[in-house]
Amino acid sequence: MTILLSLSALWIVLNFFFFKFIHKYKIYLFVIAIVIGAISLTQEVNIINLGYVGLSFFLLVMFTGVVDKGRLKKSLIATRAEMAILGYIFIAVHGIKFLAFSLDFNFLFSGPLYFYLGIISLAIAAPLFFTSFMIIRKKMNGKTWKKLHKFSYLFYLAIGLHLILIQNDRLLFYVGIFGLYFVLKVWTFIDIKTKKIPVKKSAQTS
Repeated sequence: MTILLSLSALWIVLNFFFFKFIHKYKIYLFVIAIVIGAISLTQEVNIINLGYVGLSFFLLVMFTGVVDKGRLKKSLIATRAEMAILGYIFIAVHGIKFLAFSLDFNFLFSGPLYFYLGIISLAIAAPLFFTSFMIIRKKMNGKTWKKLHKFSYLFYLAIGLHLILIQNDRLLFYVGIFGLYFVLKVWTFIDIKTKKIPVKKSAQTS
């Protein structure tokens, strides 16, 4: 829990002060992430192949959508696509590591539910990952892209259930963090819908 929150806080600080740099040199950051991820696959256990680094990026991406307006929101929005891509790279490393683990110990088809939810969450996020690259996004219809990326909520739900069903000592933390996100998201949605409702002028009495 401490590692996850510390990493998320670090990404927030870096985004706040260096969001222009992150956006400008994103390709180099992606390459570095892939190299680091590949190295972590060769190691037994670390915070990357255990999924903490990838999840820390996605917590940032999730809560960007429910943060109030301001400079912080601006810096997070500016690099949201980059954070999502980095998050998927590191989450994919976690998924590949545990898929290999399941093959080594022969439980690919007899694993716990949270194992398959993890695989499902990776599958859901795959098209979101590829269409987050601007070169691909520009070739898509805007409405189609937005509809596709609504599946991000399904991804958040799947990954949240994946973490909760593991039932380790971080259970309450995961329930709290994902519960808070969905409550804030519903609140934001209601607030937006309310503002769109036209206010009718009261009839004047003669």
